[in-house]
Amino acid sequence: MHRSIRLFVIVALIATTGGAGIAAGAHSSDEEPAPFLVGAAEGDITPPLATGAAADPANCDAAHTFDGPHRFALEEPYRDTNGNGRFDVGEPFLDCPTPTANGGVRAPDGRWDGIYLGGGNCCNRQPTTVLDRLGAETFVVAHEGKRVAVTTVDNEGVFDEIWDLVRQKIRADGVTDLDASFFTSTHDESAPDTIGISGPNEFTSGVDPFYVEFMVARVADVVERADRRLQPASIRYGAIHPDDLVPCWSSYPYVADEQIGAMQAVDRHGDAVFTLVNYGIHAEELGFSDDSQDRLHLSADWPHFTRAALAAAGGGVVLTMAGAVGSVEMPQVFDTPRSFQPVAEHESNGNGGCRTIYDTAGTTVPYGYQRSTRVRGERIAAWASRALESGAQSRSDDVAFAPTTVVVHLDNQLFHLAGNIGIFAYKHVFQNGQPVPRAPNGAQDGDEVHSVVGWFSIGDGQFVTAPGEVFPFTYIHSFAGPNQLARPELGPVHGWVMARLSAPWRFIAGLGDDMLGYMFPASNAVDVPTPAHLANDPGDRDRFGCTHPDDGEAAAENTGDAIDDALLRLLPAPRDATVRVGRYVYADGTFHRSPMGDGGIACSGPRAPFTPAPGGAAVGIAVMPAGATAFDPEHAVLHRLTSSTSERAWMDVRGRPQLRPSTQTRGIVEEGRRIWVDVFPTR
Repeated sequence: MHRSIRLFVIVALIATTGGAGIAAGAHSSDEEPAPFLVGAAEGDITPPLATGAAADPANCDAAHTFDGPHRFALEEPYRDTNGNGRFDVGEPFLDCPTPTANGGVRAPDGRWDGIYLGGGNCCNRQPTTVLDRLGAETFVVAHEGKRVAVTTVDNEGVFDEIWDLVRQKIRADGVTDLDASFFTSTHDESAPDTIGISGPNEFTSGVDPFYVEFMVARVADVVERADRRLQPASIRYGAIHPDDLVPCWSSYPYVADEQIGAMQAVDRHGDAVFTLVNYGIHAEELGFSDDSQDRLHLSADWPHFTRAALAAAGGGVVLTMAGAVGSVEMPQVFDTPRSFQPVAEHESNGNGGCRTIYDTAGTTVPYGYQRSTRVRGERIAAWASRALESGAQSRSDDVAFAPTTVVVHLDNQLFHLAGNIGIFAYKHVFQNGQPVPRAPNGAQDGDEVHSVVGWFSIGDGQFVTAPGEVFPFTYIHSFAGPNQLARPELGPVHGWVMARLSAPWRFIAGLGDDMLGYMFPASNAVDVPTPAHLANDPGDRDRFGCTHPDDGEAAAENTGDAIDDALLRLLPAPRDATVRVGRYVYADGTFHRSPMGDGGIACSGPRAPFTPAPGGAAVGIAVMPAGATAFDPEHAVLHRLTSSTSERAWMDVRGRPQLRPSTQTRGIVEEGRRIWVDVFPTR
């Protein structure tokens, strides 16, 4: 057992107050680690306090006549005419040019540039306190001439155009050996706004270009330092389902990748170089707090506590990577293991409010930065350590990657309005494929945005990017048929992204390389403010009575379809897997879309109650021959398995074997071959 993993087990025992045991199956001593060169580094991207800044690029007040107080540097001078100690719209300010990280200058933008927190319950959240630092963490992996950098930052979401500035800075600093650089955000809703939608009001951008350029320089430095620290290392992967964190959702459908994935590089001395934690939930507890002060506190939220716990246990540089976070809010933290048998759709008491399908009776950790936020982060760290303990060394030493450009038609009329008034200060838009000129305040309008999606693999781990808040079922599918779609006339999810990946360990890099808002298939779009929707104003409730409040932050109704189509063109077909139309088989011989039971996935009507499968869960699958497009029980092939064995096992959303079926099941693994069950088609 590696020294770092032994320390992780100690953290798991200390941090976990429930009855979750440590997973068995640590790697054996006869495994030969795959050789990689690995480097890692971390940096602080917290906006500096005004009192500690040696020089402030935002202060162009040579005459010292704008004397309004500042808690942070990187904010333009102003006069505090109402005496409340902060800038308010309407007060005089000095509009300063912005020196860029790449040696240029951005022209004054016509608004006061200062620190506003992104996300949360909208606007005018100037931070009053720094609870913990905001981090940028990078690892670089090289093998046989290929070198890839992966970076995570504490932010709600960062546009690809800003990441391109980081790439430019890295090249300008003389680092030209990186073949690919991937960037993700933790979806932290208590960090400075780099998108623009959380300014002083809904009609003024919250982006502070002085902070953006500061972040660009700091992140570039982190990548460069990681690239200079390469050393021989082995890599280990793992994934686990926590039994004390109950997810909840803000929008229909109620589907999540509920697992915590982990990756760790260990040097020749057994010390961790870096540890990566991948979990598909929001980081929003402070941003949506009902406490008027908590919502104004700058923090990395739960990732801070996850990183601190793992770093203290010898985890090296710790990265927290968001997964498929679309509509998946922060899970409630319970004091004992939970059952993940669905019961019915109902309200969850998570901060900010959301819905769940699981039983929430019992004792939860109460709200508070030093209570639920801390415990959530430390539990996630403990589960990540268990994932690594029960995981496996990478046997492959391959490094590969493939990005591609995707074009999304801009249907959201509110986004058009925001573009016209300069809300999205750094995002470019296009008209008929050509870039639209940008005004100094960032104003521009067009009919499409360009983004990037892709995948990268490092040994036995493969990552697929999601350039925004992707609803999980877009990549991992669900148990829905046409009758469970909000708009069934628009058809199913395009393809099956997770089934097209080919590595033993699979990860969704949420908010990867861009932030296009919420992403889902058109068949789930209910309240995207398109011209047709605004003309009819049907509201955000679908035909089941389920609400879709997140739809207003989607660039287009079919963004998820466009992303899936681009990825399916890019991903090579796996050699050890097949997708077959099929059903799960219950003990009474009947066929069903879910292995757990029927119902419980709608907000009202006949699909709302949940009826468990007789005997507890499915006992097998029935699948059609290759090429079949409908399910016919008379011609389906039965694969029976009441419990998993080494030859045949249930399979989860990430393609990993399971002991028993659950809401995470998507098929079976049979003699090393994955059979993904497509339950959507009808007879």
